[in-house]
Amino acid sequence: MTPNDLRLALSKHPHQVFPALPGRTNHLQAGIMVPICWSPTPTCLLTLRSPNLRNHANEVSFPGGKPDPGDVDLSQTAIRETEEELGLSTCEIVGRLSSTPLYTSDFRLEPYVAVVPDGPLNPNPAEVAAVLRVSLLHILQQPQIDAIPTEAWKDKKLLSPIFTVEGYQMYGGTAFVFYELLTVVAPIFGLPIPPLVPGRFQWQDLFKHRASAGKMG
Repeated sequence: MTPNDLRLALSKHPHQVFPALPGRTNHLQAGIMVPICWSPTPTCLLTLRSPNLRNHANEVSFPGGKPDPGDVDLSQTAIRETEEELGLSTCEIVGRLSSTPLYTSDFRLEPYVAVVPDGPLNPNPAEVAAVLRVSLLHILQQPQIDAIPTEAWKDKKLLSPIFTVEGYQMYGGTAFVFYELLTVVAPIFGLPIPPLVPGRFQWQDLFKHRASAGKMG
């Protein structure tokens, strides 16, 4: 897969706006970046959020946040936040993914996929406890993806994906965004999406361990 392959696939991928989750308005937009570097295979960068943050502390997430008054649009928000959080000043946006609501707050994620250079990062310790990397090909080559059953929209039962990244669990809206990315890149690699299989995790396990930075065995 090349950056041009990714750009083309994203241009053909339908952009959806998922409705608010039960008990939420999800009216607050957050521009986030889905940074991908080639090292040598496509590798996605994520952050472990600082335990001192007011919102979504100790969670695995993509860099991003709510817009500042000076941001022209949410893509600029995502670029600015990525530079602030990771020290990445070069981000080539190649497409976007669907507007995804969060269950644990009234935010919704507005994801932009970007090609970024593979080099040293300068994460901001006030916001980022660790930078995590996950190979897209590695995930697609797994026999299954962990999941938890959930009733997200009007009693519609879904399997919510769970990804283990460097020993930390990625779940919720971030995991849905990452799973959507996998659906875009899987055909480029000529691979199927591994099936979502429930049973390994329960929601209480994830929230219980979030207090200790989400790390599990």
